[in-house]
Amino acid sequence: MKKFWSMLLAILMALGCVAAAAEEIDWRALEGQELMVYVGCDEEHGAAVCRAFEEKTGIKTSYIRLSGNDCYTRILEERENPQGDVWYGGTWDPYIAAANEGLLCPYEDCINVANIKSPNFAVGVPDWFGIYSGYIGFICDMDALADAGVEPPTCWEDLTKDCYQGMIVMANPGATGTGVMCTSILFQLYGEEKAVDLITRIDKNVVQYVKTGSGTSNMVALGEAAIGVGFLHTGLMYQADGYDNIELFAPSDGTGYEVGGTAIIQGCKNLDSAKLFIEFALTPECQEIGQTVGALQFLTVEGAKDPESAQAILDMGVNLIDYDSSWTGANKDHLIDCWTKAVNSDKIAE
Repeated sequence: MKKFWSMLLAILMALGCVAAAAEEIDWRALEGQELMVYVGCDEEHGAAVCRAFEEKTGIKTSYIRLSGNDCYTRILEERENPQGDVWYGGTWDPYIAAANEGLLCPYEDCINVANIKSPNFAVGVPDWFGIYSGYIGFICDMDALADAGVEPPTCWEDLTKDCYQGMIVMANPGATGTGVMCTSILFQLYGEEKAVDLITRIDKNVVQYVKTGSGTSNMVALGEAAIGVGFLHTGLMYQADGYDNIELFAPSDGTGYEVGGTAIIQGCKNLDSAKLFIEFALTPECQEIGQTVGALQFLTVEGAKDPESAQAILDMGVNLIDYDSSWTGANKDHLIDCWTKAVNSDKIAE
């Protein structure tokens, strides 16, 4: 099925079917119906998309904001009686795990799948659909580092240096997909034994493990940490807000990239509304909403303009590994277990 969708995507793009497909959708066909969205990205981004969808379709749209892993956990716990219809935003690893568990409803007749501009962004089709992409790196408060008389880290091993004690904030993989992804990057770079050793040695410098991926950048911006490990586009957001003390670095030994997703929840109560939401999520109109509220990821569909500031990340010459998201999704519980045993639990934010 995955090969079929990759082939279909390539054929539709070659035939120039994108515009024709979009014209087939009657956006007001379900006016007056309802939709519940579980938002796994930043709340302001998810809320703006839900408002725009409601205005475009007349569908009464509500949302609940949760971290990526919490979305997965809630959907798993509700599988016998789903309360949500759509999952929107958050990194791909929990989506892959959810698809493996049969928690997502495949949408095989999606019209706007033809808009997706790269097979890399369509790896989850038809179970889930890529809506943005970003890279993991280091978000640094250069003023704080200068005051401490230390240089910014340039690789994963640097995070173990004694000079960074009490300066680092990272995401908790037990609560957020960002944390799972960071852990998996180390496993894929160095193998399990060395990765666990590295996590243990980094832990002595960590001040807190936060429960949202964007929380690392937020703590750096607020002066609560000097180094945040997370998605570089969240650092761009704070730079855009005037935090000129923040600089971004990609680990020279390699890093991974995400594809943020959206999906229909298996057994949802408002399936037709959910399908229309997926169609909306795969339009330039929807994807460009993010940058109006500080979400500065790369976008996945033809015609959607990437945020201008995102070019700075490409200019860094990021060393991307051949990140295996399917392996991460299949081994999510093992990664969390290994990480939990390696770190000081007192540092995990409640």
